[in-house]
Amino acid sequence: MNMKYLIYFRPNKELSDLIIRQKCIILPESGLHSTLCFFYMEPEQEGSLISDLHTIKFSPIEIKTQDFSDFDKDSLVLKLNRPNELLQLHKNIILAVRNYANLGFSEIAEQYFGNKYNPHLTISKSSSGFDRNLIELIGQRDLISRYYLSKKNIDNWKEIHTFYSRE
Repeated sequence: MNMKYLIYFRPNKELSDLIIRQKCIILPESGLHSTLCFFYMEPEQEGSLISDLHTIKFSPIEIKTQDFSDFDKDSLVLKLNRPNELLQLHKNIILAVRNYANLGFSEIAEQYFGNKYNPHLTISKSSSGFDRNLIELIGQRDLISRYYLSKKNIDNWKEIHTFYSRE
């Protein structure tokens, strides 16, 4: 049975605290996160995928928040800049996942990944009532030194592995 998986990074505590303090925030089921890849896969493949992801080397990546945008089904996101290091990490993760994801991965990749990858931080499941003039969330810097692999069990996301940068 295919399960849904998510590879992502989280904002630092300072940025998370700034976001959570805002009014009209409805946190996503998977918490505050920035998606690097999502896909469907047989759970038996997890060990092999984790091994392959461990071979990806990356140094800490500095990102910066830009502005607000709506995404997908009324999700509110905080757009991020696109440093080359982040784009390379994304590309390497996609190459690894492609070996294990189900057949629908090509359509997902075509729509969201590669050249169409727009890094953003999902901050709310709804954008209604949110004050988009909150400049305190714009221009925030963060250093990404790890990312996570989670899978969805029924209605809950479960983190199954953490990958760290190599300095």
